[in-house]
Amino acid sequence: MTTTRYEYLVNELKSELIIRGFGKKKVKKFFGLINRQEYDELRGIMNDYMINNLIDDIVNEREIIASNIANILNSLDLLNGLLIIFNEEPQSSLTKARKLFKKKVFINIYDLAEGRYNMRTTRRLLISDMRETPDRCFPLKVAKRYPVLKCFLWKIF
Repeated sequence: MTTTRYEYLVNELKSELIIRGFGKKKVKKFFGLINRQEYDELRGIMNDYMINNLIDDIVNEREIIASNIANILNSLDLLNGLLIIFNEEPQSSLTKARKLFKKKVFINIYDLAEGRYNMRTTRRLLISDMRETPDRCFPLKVAKRYPVLKCFLWKIF
């Protein structure tokens, strides 16, 4: 499996944080702060040029992913194509297709963006994965800017 740009940036940031003495729990907390877009607190923890650039690159990459997925979810043809890939029935309207997608298809937004359709899972396993790996949890504030991304929003705590 190839590494995506997002995964590369996340791995680089994790490596840099570990080099600087962060343990696994602190790295997890660091990504929680990135997800909540609490950049002032992040910069207070780590005022480092390389770390700040990696954070900015991760934030920009998430915006690109959000935009790309929103474009798919705003097109009936593209969304029906995804439903077919996931062995679901194509729908006659965008609203019906989105509802079916939210109800029946459980996949991490990063896997969907990269076409890793084999990463489809159950709701329970998807939520568990996001609890364990906060870097795979899509930021709420970014998702709210693209209303069609609501189908990826789940309570994980």
